[in-house]
Amino acid sequence: MSKLYFSFTVCFFLLLACSSSESEIQLIAKGGPIYGGSVAYHASEKSDLIFPMSVVSMYDQRAVAPVYETLLSYDEDNQSLVSNLIEAYSFSADNAYLDLKIRQGVYFHEDPCFFDQNRRLVASDVKFTLDFACSRHVLNEQGQLLTPKIIGAEEFLNDTTINFNRGVKGIEVLSDSMIRLRLIDSTQTILKILTHQSLSVISKKAFIAYGNDIAEHPIGTGPFIFKQKSDKGIRFERNPNYWRNDNYGNKLPFLDTLTIKFKKEGEDIFDSFTSQKTDLLSSIPVNEINSLFGTLTDAQEGKNILHKVQHKKGLKVNFLEFDCHTGPFKDSNLRKAIYHAVDRQEICREFLFGEGSPAEQGILPSVPFFKYTSGAKNPYNLGLAKSYLKKSNYRRADTIIFHVSTRLGSPEDNWCLSLVEKLRETLKLNLKLKRVSFSEKMTAIKSGSASMWMAGFISDYPDAESFLMPYYSKNKGEGRLKNGHFTSWEFDKTMDKARAEMEPIERNAYFNECVEILNQKAPIVPLYFEDLVVVFNLRLRGAKVNSFGILDLSEAYLKSIK
Repeated sequence: MSKLYFSFTVCFFLLLACSSSESEIQLIAKGGPIYGGSVAYHASEKSDLIFPMSVVSMYDQRAVAPVYETLLSYDEDNQSLVSNLIEAYSFSADNAYLDLKIRQGVYFHEDPCFFDQNRRLVASDVKFTLDFACSRHVLNEQGQLLTPKIIGAEEFLNDTTINFNRGVKGIEVLSDSMIRLRLIDSTQTILKILTHQSLSVISKKAFIAYGNDIAEHPIGTGPFIFKQKSDKGIRFERNPNYWRNDNYGNKLPFLDTLTIKFKKEGEDIFDSFTSQKTDLLSSIPVNEINSLFGTLTDAQEGKNILHKVQHKKGLKVNFLEFDCHTGPFKDSNLRKAIYHAVDRQEICREFLFGEGSPAEQGILPSVPFFKYTSGAKNPYNLGLAKSYLKKSNYRRADTIIFHVSTRLGSPEDNWCLSLVEKLRETLKLNLKLKRVSFSEKMTAIKSGSASMWMAGFISDYPDAESFLMPYYSKNKGEGRLKNGHFTSWEFDKTMDKARAEMEPIERNAYFNECVEILNQKAPIVPLYFEDLVVVFNLRLRGAKVNSFGILDLSEAYLKSIK
């Protein structure tokens, strides 16, 4: 009897030990990182939906990134594609189709929707994700991304029944670990598009369980698990079953919690950082860093917080945009007048203190995936601007409201105010500035109540196509409603040639033609390219930001400064 009791006791404690959660076990990392701790930062804009296909801004993508992951990612240092939720990919000899091998051992976050306890990522989840991105579903804002690339995608987008049981004809599940995409063009750009944060993989089972409420139940495969969203912010916790390890074999992530805070009325984001209530500043003009943080001597004397700066040469372009469909800017001559009346060099020199680069050649920066074929030419020409204004139908009594989402007193706000004054003075435009939130501005654009607005854009994937596709009038889905309703058969025809071209030099030449058409038609006025700057508390190690503005905290950890 005593032997039986002893055996039962031993078995009980063994089972108890095996069932202990990871949080009850002290994790020790190799190579210097430390497990545990909490990181917080303020978002520049409040995120309403934490769902990949619904996001329309860099700030929304930052809220999605901790939870959801893409099939591929882009290594900026090596300018190459890196497998993420796929282990491998291969094209057919004629580039007619692309096969993707799904990574094994990846699981979605624990959730009651997985009543069968099977949370493994399989090919049907990837098909569902791509089908969703090609659908007319109310939560999908990404219809323009894949419809020009995959056979049957446009047909599915036009299907009002949204039958996910059928899905896109050209997206085929070959097995639990293999999926095939049948392609319209042969440029292989599809791989770059699959790095897009808004094409992060979602769970088919989660959608079946939650339906249209899926955005309230973010369930991905990422390093952090969504826990709570409120008016104060979003809270995430460590995913103990995350599939990735670092170079030392340490199980990621290291942090226990991550909080994205929403700014309260009157709250000073910089003070929160310097008082160490937050650990990074996700948006700060380069010209303000020295004045905010003081000198090296100040830091050595303990007068300010020790910090490091990650500075990415800007993929973000800032520009003026017009509603080309209705109102005063249906008139291309008025658009051209403003295009030539804006002094881009002055904006960079006087308001950005030389930190921005004037966008004198067009909407695209000169980057590894795009090169201009002609020299820079300053488009600022008041004489030409006034001649276009005379040709236009504009009347001085016509009021133009300029919608901006700027912070009062910021460099952006200052140049916007200056621009209004200059255009009033030089072109005698009855122009008025209206400050609104980002979401209010987007609502005004969608409703057609905005005729001119300040806009900013960061490439979503590493290709010139990403910058130019918003002005392609053959776009499908919700995306076609944005970007001022610009239509140009000449632009579309040239984009079609670029998208079908395999030779890099020829493709680059077609994209140059597209940029020149935009410069001539002036649906937008490119102003300057903005460098991306993020400031980290020095105790926060391993945090990264890429040129697309996405923060990666999967390998971040906290370590005191000695």
